[in-house]
Amino acid sequence: MNPGHVSTDHQTPDAELRRRQRRRTLRAGIYAASLGLLLWAAAVVPLPYTEFVPGTPTSIPPLIEVEGTQTTPIEGDTALLTVLLQQSTTRTALGALLDGDRRLRPTAEVVPADVDRDDFLEQERQRFRRQFEVAAAVGAEAAGVDVTIGTVPLVVDVVDGSPADGLLQPGDIIRRIEDDDIDGAEALQDRIREQEVGDTITVHLERRGEDTEVEVTLAPLEAPPGAAQDDDAGEEEPPPGLGVLIETAADRLELPFDLQLAETRIGGPSAGLMIALTVFDLLAEEDLVAGRVVHGTGSIDAEGRVGPVGGVPEKMRAVEEADIVLVPEPLLEEALAAAPDDAEVVGVATFDDALDALREGG
Repeated sequence: MNPGHVSTDHQTPDAELRRRQRRRTLRAGIYAASLGLLLWAAAVVPLPYTEFVPGTPTSIPPLIEVEGTQTTPIEGDTALLTVLLQQSTTRTALGALLDGDRRLRPTAEVVPADVDRDDFLEQERQRFRRQFEVAAAVGAEAAGVDVTIGTVPLVVDVVDGSPADGLLQPGDIIRRIEDDDIDGAEALQDRIREQEVGDTITVHLERRGEDTEVEVTLAPLEAPPGAAQDDDAGEEEPPPGLGVLIETAADRLELPFDLQLAETRIGGPSAGLMIALTVFDLLAEEDLVAGRVVHGTGSIDAEGRVGPVGGVPEKMRAVEEADIVLVPEPLLEEALAAAPDDAEVVGVATFDDALDALREGG
């Protein structure tokens, strides 16, 4: 043994204690940082679920701008019941699971998987603007105004694996097939039926405000759910098709005065009924609202038919101090189950039904 060598392996009790304290402090710091990271992730990292959240009722009259004709002031208010689509996190998902009044749905069932969320929201805002045109026409015509409305076929959905899959998208407006103008769902179907299976056609369309065209090779396929059906029972194989679900949407509204939609970020077609009623009350000599607060939801078509909409339970939970609430007739039972006990909820199938409900209640 070299007597000049001094061992450094042996540590005093105080040094060993300090070393252990440093290790404990380091472990505690790591645990705290990990916990903080988990809490942060639970609060902000999105899950593949969307929560339907009741929105604040939106007053309709401020959204309607009329120039060039006399209007009558609305005594009272008409308001749209809305629902917010909130991307869920672990924290909000746990809260929703513990609260029976909160509802989660897979985001893929709300926003198509191949569509960017921002693009989807913009498409919904475009649907709102088109629904505004239809609703304004219905309300103005009922008030005695001479109305002309132009329509277009709007792609609502694309069938997986169909000829249009990957070429057309929800929100596309079909303007022409080859050189033929198309003004609605029936005109589109008639034009496609003129073709043969295997034909390639040029579809001219508008997508997010830009004109484009795609080449689609037609194939035999069954009509998508909700599409008009051919009554030719003798046909052995399905006729040629694109594989899209189409609705006829408003493209332009012609009135003897200027009627515009104010700036809004609301999306979807569910304001149609309430817009039509508000336009009617503004233009007609009749005092329809008569000092009441009228809440409601429901789409509307050019024939005045009221259509179902989503998120009704959440919308009903936002009802506050309304004298009457109007909902699409097929959703009345669902609405009553979620509405406040003292709310007067009325189901309507047509615009005339809604007029009658407000007149009888006045």
